[in-house]
Order: sequence, then C-alpha cells, then structure tokens
Amino acid sequence: MSLDYGMYDADNHLYEAEDSWTRHLPPEREQDVFWIQGPRNRRHLVIDNNIYDYVPNLTFDPIGVAGQLENRAKIGIEQPRVEPLARHPEYQHRDARMRVFDEQGIEAALLFSTAANGLVEKTGHNLPLYYDLMWAFNRWLDEDWGFAFQDRMYGAPMIPFADPDRTVEMVDWALARGARAVSVAANPALTAYGYRSPADEMFDPVWARLNDAGVLIAVHAGASRYNRYSGDWTGNYETARSTGRSAMVDRIMNQGRALSDYCTALIWQGALTRFSNIRVASIENRAEWISPLLEVYRQNFRAGMLPEDPVDTFKRCIYISPHWEEDLEALAAELTPGHVLAGSDWPHPDALAEPANYVKYLEGFSDDDVRLIMRENLRSLLVA
Repeated sequence: MSLDYGMYDADNHLYEAEDSWTRHLPPEREQDVFWIQGPRNRRHLVIDNNIYDYVPNLTFDPIGVAGQLENRAKIGIEQPRVEPLARHPEYQHRDARMRVFDEQGIEAALLFSTAANGLVEKTGHNLPLYYDLMWAFNRWLDEDWGFAFQDRMYGAPMIPFADPDRTVEMVDWALARGARAVSVAANPALTAYGYRSPADEMFDPVWARLNDAGVLIAVHAGASRYNRYSGDWTGNYETARSTGRSAMVDRIMNQGRALSDYCTALIWQGALTRFSNIRVASIENRAEWISPLLEVYRQNFRAGMLPEDPVDTFKRCIYISPHWEEDLEALAAELTPGHVLAGSDWPHPDALAEPANYVKYLEGFSDDDVRLIMRENLRSLLVA
C-alpha cells in the first residue's frame, strides 16, 4: 500500500545542537551549565555539577543509522551501526529537514526534542535552573526550527508544570509565536509546595490558555521520574542510569504507568471537563495499557461521580500514536480509527526507515481509515 497524499507524522525528532543548551541561558548560569572535554575526545554537558547523561552521546556524533532497527525485536541483539553526523544536515538544520520532508512524502510533522526530555528528572528539583533551561531550549527551538514553520514543521516547546505563574508566562510566549502543540511530561508536578497533580486547580490558568488556544498537548515518551518508584525494587532511581537486568525490571514496572496515571489525573480530577477543548496525544508510549485502564474506569465509575463517564472523556480527549508493531486494529476498535496517529520516531535507529512506511502496518484498515491515521487525525489537531 502506498499513499497518494502527504503524511502527517506525529513523531519526528531533531538532534539538539550543542548551543541549544547554552545560547539563551542567562549569563549568571555559566557556572551551572557548561561543556567539558572528556575521555576518548568525548564532550559532556555539565548541569548543576552533574554530567547530563540522559542520552549517552549528547553531541550525536557519530549518530546511529536511521531506521536500522525498524524491527524492534532486534534491539539489544544487533549492534547498531553509526555514521558521521556531518552526513545528515537534516538532523540539525530546518531547511535541510524540509527538503527531506519533500523526499519522504511528509506534508507536516510534530517535531520533538531528543535529549531535553530528560531535564525534568535531572533538574526538576531545582526550579529556578529548570525554568532557565526550559526557556533556553524553547527560545533556541523557536529560533532554529520554529513552532509552526510553513505550517509543516510543528516544533513542540517544552512546558514545565511546576510554577503556575512562570508556566503561564511561557505558554503565552509560545502561543504568541504560533505554537500549535506543546510537549509536557507525564509526571506529578514538583512545585515549591511539594508534588501536585498537573490537574490541580493551581494549574487552571495554564490549562485555560491552552484550552482557549486549541493547542495539542503532546506527551512524548521520556523521563517521567517513575524510576523513583521502581527504584525501590532495582536501586535505579534515574532513567539514564538504569542498565542491565534491573533496567528490564524498571521498564516492565513502568511501561504505560506514567501515561495511565497522567490520563487518570486529568480525567478523574476534572481538568478535561473544566477545559473541554483540551486534546492530549500520547506519543511513543505504546498502547497496550489503554484497554485495561478503561476497564478499571468502568469498574469504579458510578453515575454522579463525574460530570461525564470517564471512558467517554478518555475517548473524546485522548489520541494515541502507537508503535507500528502493536495491535493497531485492537487499538482502533477500542478508540475508533479517528483517535490513532501514525508516528515514525524518525530519524532514530529504532524508527521507521521511511516515515510513510507506517502505512505497511495498516493493511487491515479501509482506505478511509488509513487516511485518518496517516493524515487527517493529526491535521485536524494542528491546523488552526
């Protein structure tokens, strides 16, 4: 099956340039965030006196060959191949990426960070530094990639839920620059008052702005602080430090958990009924957690508990971009094809080699449903 229309890719990635971390930092932060030269001519970023190790090679050079592990069963079995970053200007430069979009048949795509997704785990305890880094990244993203470049490349600014006033300021700034999607972490918010749910009414001014603007809330896989729970079983309290057999225990314990909890908080604590225009997209977080979660909702809901049946709220507000090797027909049967988004994860090594190849995994769907998944669903969420 091939497409005679352009794909809307829900999961495209950039690789951060070195100055994405420092270009827009306040000068007084030069002692808190800086690069150092390490062994084997490897450069490392130091943040708050610690090596930032969320990804093993923050300069991305050499870089893994895109799509070589499209069959994810090979992960951990086959040794990934690498190549010089210089061969792929499209990984770090907008104009080159736009040319690749044309070659790949991508009409538009959500564009996510690769390495900055770990900041909430590494610096979320230090709110002033956390916000300075979020501002620095978002300003760099706007400058180098744009939030809605040519209405085709939708860079997703990262929005922290920690200090409501500072977050409102950041959301207003992003919306004024045309943001159509924002990236948030699926974790409880560590505020100056301790942990709070992102659905806590203290964050209603944030949700109100996002609701009124009709922007997509994208929850991409990343550090969610959930190793602070599984760490009691494994000793691995940070995602990046989880390796070996214990890493698999962490993965099994945490898989789908952050998204289940995040959606449950937004639904059962009322954020998605107080702000009924909010739409949430789960990106690269798999999908097998959805049906068991909705069954728990059915078991526990009684009429009058909430303004709306929580299963209905989920099916109205939540969109899922699953891995291509999952049971996509079962997911569509649960949510309808209208809430499934094709996402390639390109250009990671375990991505689709060609983003539009996602269509190969939709053989059991009608042409109309394929078009929804490959294009129309995401388009309806991004086009103002």
